[in-house]
Amino acid sequence: MTDYLGVINSLIKGDYISPSSKEKISIPIEEIKIVKSIIDLEFKFSNKLFNKKNLILAGNNSYKAFGDKVESSLKNNNINYDLKILNNYTSSLEFARKLADVVKDYENIIAIGSGSLIDICKFIASSNNQKLIVFCSSLTAAATTSTVSLTNNGIKSSLNSHIPEAIIIDLDNLKKAPPRLLRSALGDVLCRSTCQIDWLTSHFLLKTKYDETPFELQYDDESFLLHNSNKILIGDYDALAALSRMTLLNGIAAIIIGSTHAGSMGEHLISHYIDMFMGDDHPGTLHGEQVGVATLLVSRIQNQIINNSNILEFKNIDISKKKFQNLFSNDLSSKMYEQFKMKYFDSEKLNRINFYLKQNWENHRSILKKHLLPTEKIKNALENCGALTNNEDLKISNKFYNEAIENSFLLRDRFSYLDIAHYTETIKNYQFME
Repeated sequence: MTDYLGVINSLIKGDYISPSSKEKISIPIEEIKIVKSIIDLEFKFSNKLFNKKNLILAGNNSYKAFGDKVESSLKNNNINYDLKILNNYTSSLEFARKLADVVKDYENIIAIGSGSLIDICKFIASSNNQKLIVFCSSLTAAATTSTVSLTNNGIKSSLNSHIPEAIIIDLDNLKKAPPRLLRSALGDVLCRSTCQIDWLTSHFLLKTKYDETPFELQYDDESFLLHNSNKILIGDYDALAALSRMTLLNGIAAIIIGSTHAGSMGEHLISHYIDMFMGDDHPGTLHGEQVGVATLLVSRIQNQIINNSNILEFKNIDISKKKFQNLFSNDLSSKMYEQFKMKYFDSEKLNRINFYLKQNWENHRSILKKHLLPTEKIKNALENCGALTNNEDLKISNKFYNEAIENSFLLRDRFSYLDIAHYTETIKNYQFME
């Protein structure tokens, strides 16, 4: 059987050595499979589920697409189970807690699904101290992360969670997935360059801890996808496997570095702003669709500043607590303002950072150029797969998207080129005619 795991094999074995840190890297996931078909596949986790109380939890659509195949495979491995199909579920902490109580008597959870369903199952397994096996019905980095994203009183919260014992991807199943889901997955992973440039710049200017290892793991698959994204929708196994690896590695990065800096920076702030503030006007776009479009915007800012600014000097920007109160609810504004202050350059800090930039920008700029991708290269890869590339494709008005470009840097303490565009008074250059 063809092995499509690539570098993930070394991470599971614990013998991957980072080219930059020279450290040996391993991950606490016992089994990952990326195969053409799971039929007749022997699972390493089978012994742990044999004669145990096992429960399959699946979303309705995921079960229709993948359920029969998963059940056949489990039966071939002599695994008994009960089945619970969730016709309606919400990615809320309240729902996850209630479901965790309902299924607490099971020893193992077998999830069939994608993003939000997997997050719910990770929360349940963590709450009940259950083992978790994940069969991905479509691609999501949620499978490999050690956190879950659940809504708590209307606010998205990131909570520590259980990491699955095993993650299984069936490429034949992905070939049948709706094209929109595959395009969204591509949009979500092609933010490597924007994340790396944002994080590395934050390391230079704010001394944020930085580790190149997550990006080293992705370079080969990223290069393949940039040149072969047109093969994804025709069911090319190598293209689907590369997309699968990059998706999993995006989540694995958070395990390695202990944060999401390697996969969620300025481009994700714009996507978060859309989800938080569009309300009933939200067009129902997928996370990866929003991230793909935002990646192109942030990439434009990065390329413009890094390629064309021989001198970088920050101007004063007046950000007060009152601004947060005007923009956000009272419940959110105080917490968000305190977070924002961690990266904010007040007058005193501004003088220091400008002196630092005068001494070091040219050297930093030469390093950043090595990791910078031309925006057109990312855009071409998205277009060749039929993915969305602008806010009109997302069915989001120029007016709201301009608001997201203007205000999304306020959402958290992540320093990105959205911040730099404000400090250089160029943010308006990237907004659209209304």
